[in-house]
Amino acid sequence: DDDDNHDLDVLTSQETDEWSSPRELVEPLDAAVGGFDLDPCSGAEESPFAAETYTEADDGLAQEWFGTVWVNPPYSEMSAWTEKATTADADVVYYLCKGDSSTEWWQQAIEAADALCCIDHRLSFGDGGNSAPFASHIFVFGEPSQAAIEELQNHGAVLPEVFE
Repeated sequence: DDDDNHDLDVLTSQETDEWSSPRELVEPLDAAVGGFDLDPCSGAEESPFAAETYTEADDGLAQEWFGTVWVNPPYSEMSAWTEKATTADADVVYYLCKGDSSTEWWQQAIEAADALCCIDHRLSFGDGGNSAPFASHIFVFGEPSQAAIEELQNHGAVLPEVFE
């Protein structure tokens, strides 16, 4: 199933799928990687995680990605964002997504990943007081540092370099 639209209203009935990343997940990972250079899906956060950000108006899909990248993509466009994340000319991409192995985009991600963190709890996105009704994963495209792997292990099982 490659239908991205079924993910749009999963979190709430709001008309947006631009949600801020869970700070308790991203901030320790940011410290472990020595700071994210880019967040191409920024705009929902009160304060940015990365040194450089692209908002919806900047169209992160059309921009060059570089350095260490944090991505929490809009779930309505998973195929396009996964394509970009798996082919970007960046050092390392940390890609937060729904754990949906029944989709073509997820299968593309697993084929390209250098590591995968299967988060062991439901995340809360944005200002939502409730946790998401689905599992979340962080795919890593590019070689993660040992410090990054250790931080990811604080959030769930990490499968490094099993995809070769």
